[in-house]
Amino acid sequence: MSNEEIQRMMEFIIKRQENFAENVEQLQELHARGEARLTRLESAFVNLYNTVAELGKAQTLLTEKVSDLAEAQVHTDQRLNVLIDILEEGRNGKS
Repeated sequence: MSNEEIQRMMEFIIKRQENFAENVEQLQELHARGEARLTRLESAFVNLYNTVAELGKAQTLLTEKVSDLAEAQVHTDQRLNVLIDILEEGRNGKS
């Protein structure tokens, strides 16, 4: 190989190395951005998980309250029926 060919080969290798270094730098930047996005996603996931857990607790409490309300309604209906019976007896069965 002549000196000129060696020089061209070295220039080619140097350019390829520069391109490689630029590509590695770009990949590092993309990786850093990806890591930041992943951190935000993890945070959003934790918030979503906590919100769903709180919603589950609220749903359980609501179910209990509705059950209590239904029970109270049954008692109210029974008492109302007794009152209606008393009133009807007082009117001799007339509405």
